[in-house]
Amino acid sequence: MSPRQPQFGPHLAGARRRPLWPAYVAGFTAQLGVWAGAIAVPLQVQTLGGSVVEVGGIFTIRFGLGAVLALPAGSLADAWGTRRVLAFGVGGSALASLIPILGVLSSSVLPLYAWAIVSGLTSAMIWPANGAYVAAHADSDRRGSAFGWLTFSSNTGSGIGPAIGGLTWDTAGAIPTYLAAAVIGSIALVGPLFLAGSVRGRVDLRSLRASIGTVARYRLILGCWAVALGLGFSEGALRAIFPLFGTSIGLSASSIGWLLGILAVSNGLSRVPLGRVIDRRVMAPVAASIGCAFYSGTSALLGFQSGFVGIAIVFVVGSVAVAFTHILLQVTITNWAPANLRATALGGYLMSDLAGIAGGPIIAGGVAERMGFGPGFATVAACGLLLAAVSVAILAPWRAASRSGSLR
Repeated sequence: MSPRQPQFGPHLAGARRRPLWPAYVAGFTAQLGVWAGAIAVPLQVQTLGGSVVEVGGIFTIRFGLGAVLALPAGSLADAWGTRRVLAFGVGGSALASLIPILGVLSSSVLPLYAWAIVSGLTSAMIWPANGAYVAAHADSDRRGSAFGWLTFSSNTGSGIGPAIGGLTWDTAGAIPTYLAAAVIGSIALVGPLFLAGSVRGRVDLRSLRASIGTVARYRLILGCWAVALGLGFSEGALRAIFPLFGTSIGLSASSIGWLLGILAVSNGLSRVPLGRVIDRRVMAPVAASIGCAFYSGTSALLGFQSGFVGIAIVFVVGSVAVAFTHILLQVTITNWAPANLRATALGGYLMSDLAGIAGGPIIAGGVAERMGFGPGFATVAACGLLLAAVSVAILAPWRAASRSGSLR
């Protein structure tokens, strides 16, 4: 059995291919809006006198809910249709950006917890639906490039978003920042309007459980989920805690936003060529474990930097490693999952990534409160290294197992 053309489940050979640009537009604008507002949340907590631990708790709720719901959201997209689930996800994320305004008006941190809940609920719907659509309508031998463009769009949006949010915060204040985030995020509804070929079926909770159970029996997919979990720890700590680390070494909100922009843009720009490399070479999935270990090791250095240039170097180097690893995971999962369960498999991938992202802020925040930011970032990096080692044990036997079919 060829690892490039697995024969599990139905395929779309001969089916009409649909345009991919609506998925790219939705991914870009949704993330642009989400992160234009999200960068203001830790800054608002700080303004209200909250602690680093409280910031970590808010983001843990946000990403934790996304993790819990990502797998069922993927199954829902398989059953109900990618277009509808994506529309609910991007529309709800835009509305969630307005919730922190209540915290500004009331001088209370409680609405930020409400933001975390609503944002977590809606964000879980976006990636499984978008990714499954791209996997279904991209040529099988160009799936790496297609995911490269999709993740380029999403990561560029999540990088430019903080730059826009930080600049708006510095020049206009909190409320205009959240309003701008909501307006930008609502543009993402253009994507679902133009998606075509969305299949709709009857939603049955029992069938959702069966779909999840079917996907979870694939050893290769479970190994990919373990890698995604390992990546998530440092990703979550960076997203939630880095703004506070930046202010602690004297960086302005604008500088923090630009650094996050450098991170995401370098991440995004590397994804298209990396996708092409993955398309042209048959890579053992264990390469994703190596990428996770390299990214975690690089992230451990973040909290020991003292200026803009050092942070930028760490960000650029780490971004290439994490970009390669995520694309390889996405291609591997969609190549091996049954075609009618791709969104479910991608939902499990997102669940694992978000579980790590949810744990990263609370772990890094707790350690940073007691020992400083350097040990805080290093601790979550150690969690990533541990998961990379676990995933090696699962993915290393891939070549021999693929010949015997025991990966299922």
